[in-house]
Amino acid sequence: MTGALRGARVLIPRDGSWGARVAAEVDRRGGVPVVAPLIASAPPRDEASRDRAFAALAAGEYSWLFVTSAASVEQLTARGVRIPATTRIAAVGPATARAVAASGAEVSFVPLGESSAAAMAAQWCAGRTPDTAGRSLIVRSDLATAVISDELTLRGFAVDVCIAYRTVGVDLPREVASSLARGTIDVVLLTSLSVARELRRQVGPLPAQVRVASIGPGTTRDAERLGFTVAHTARTQSVDALLAELDDAGDASTGSTGSSEQQGTP
Repeated sequence: MTGALRGARVLIPRDGSWGARVAAEVDRRGGVPVVAPLIASAPPRDEASRDRAFAALAAGEYSWLFVTSAASVEQLTARGVRIPATTRIAAVGPATARAVAASGAEVSFVPLGESSAAAMAAQWCAGRTPDTAGRSLIVRSDLATAVISDELTLRGFAVDVCIAYRTVGVDLPREVASSLARGTIDVVLLTSLSVARELRRQVGPLPAQVRVASIGPGTTRDAERLGFTVAHTARTQSVDALLAELDDAGDASTGSTGSSEQQGTP
């Protein structure tokens, strides 16, 4: 590979199987992956409520399951939940849909365009009525917004919410935080608001030469509110697309593909 990522040090903010897969793709493109998780999943504060919701889901009590992140799918898999064939699955975007497929289940609904809770709720509701849709379960983290459940409830749909996990911050290794502060990491992959918050908390404003690359418009808006200047936003809201676009865009190691303005203070 001879693209723009060749030689670029790329911060990958999650570990596990996701981090390993992204690191392999960065390496394939000639970059230098730096896997340093900024967030991790922890059990919810109310594990009993989670377990009851998961048991009801496995028992076939829901017509629809809404998943808003790959981490939600991971929680279901980790708890050994088998989703019945009678339960249809709605995924917030292509990346989450791929995680569902990798778990062995089938996705019935993915919103078109932007992968956001608002788009998911609006498009799903547009083609259904409360009388025929049945009861839905939304599986999400403690930090995810209530956009989907609020919209469905407002329109008269029967819906339950399961807080399946908590998103917690993870301290960067000292050498990684120092590299970010010195500008010796070339690209930072922003995959969520939680990652952006932790980056801001732990490192603060980044040097001009560090390019912030966002997985989608929603994450870009969140990052800009925190004071980051986002150099590139993925067009199709997946980390694979983000890496491909960065590799095609220009010299990722010098920041010539986007703004070189220093990150500001919110």
